[in-house]
Amino acid sequence: MPPFQYQFKSLNHLGLGLVAAMCRELKIAEYIDARITNDSDVRNVSIGQAVVAMIINGLGFSGQTLYMFPDFYEDKPIDRLIGEGIQADHLNDKILGRALDSLYDAGVSDLYLHLAIKVVNHLKLPCKALNLDGTSFHVDGDYNSNDDPDDLKCIHICRGYSRDHRPDLNQVVLQLMTENEAGIPVFMAPASGNVNDKTCFQEIIKNHLSCFRAALNSHYLVADAAMYVAETLQLLDDQKQRFISRVPLNIKDAKQLVGKAPAVSLKPVEGYEDYYFAQVPSTYGDVQQRWFLFLNKKRRQSEQKTLIRKMEKQSLKEARDLEKLRKKAFLCEDDALQAFAL
Repeated sequence: MPPFQYQFKSLNHLGLGLVAAMCRELKIAEYIDARITNDSDVRNVSIGQAVVAMIINGLGFSGQTLYMFPDFYEDKPIDRLIGEGIQADHLNDKILGRALDSLYDAGVSDLYLHLAIKVVNHLKLPCKALNLDGTSFHVDGDYNSNDDPDDLKCIHICRGYSRDHRPDLNQVVLQLMTENEAGIPVFMAPASGNVNDKTCFQEIIKNHLSCFRAALNSHYLVADAAMYVAETLQLLDDQKQRFISRVPLNIKDAKQLVGKAPAVSLKPVEGYEDYYFAQVPSTYGDVQQRWFLFLNKKRRQSEQKTLIRKMEKQSLKEARDLEKLRKKAFLCEDDALQAFAL
């Protein structure tokens, strides 16, 4: 009787299997294949399976470039991770690249929107709020940065406000909306590197928010001060959408409220030591709302100490400069006054 033969397949770590199992549970490949027709009858890997292969590679803490996929999957149990009959050399950059082209033609944001809603509902997450924000990524290279944005049919890779602290490089922006329970992104849309968050937020609220509210039964929209624009607030009010945001201090009423904070009657925040608040009604943008003014006494004391140190440092510098000026001779009083003013 021949000895039993063992066969080994490397998973590298449990992350690959967990990601693959979740993709199978959510039926991501089937979802995509039902909405996108395969671009070739002889394709060994469906577009949905190609997407799952890229998800496993990306979320499996690997992040290999497309042409390295055959090497990555060479020692993996592909039949268990993705599907039967698929070999490592089937997952080449041409197959994956054509799958990405097909996704783009079908509309990535729309596909992802419905997939995200399906995932949140499948996991039975209580989506009480949606969080809206934008982030930027720097890009090494020019790409279409020198082209006229009006002639492009895609995003413009160009200089803009860099949230990852690389203003010397071109940027692309990702507008993102997540649900509050697990932080799962439910909406993603790429944008040009110099877009204004105020404009983008307004478009997202106008075109997509009602869909998410109906599908996820969310109650609140949370965003930063870029959402706090009169026109955007009116859109939210028309949709009867509750929102939470920070009021920018360039608004006159907000600046006045902060200025008279010491005279405002503040109440302690229950459960948070050293925090105090005051509630003030507002109709900014012709929308009835409540403003909350918060005070952190420990933070205020720390800021006062920092301010005192800066003032002391500045005073010492001015004293040294004045001592140098005192030792200098001037031809007349006007020259001395001019030097003192500088």
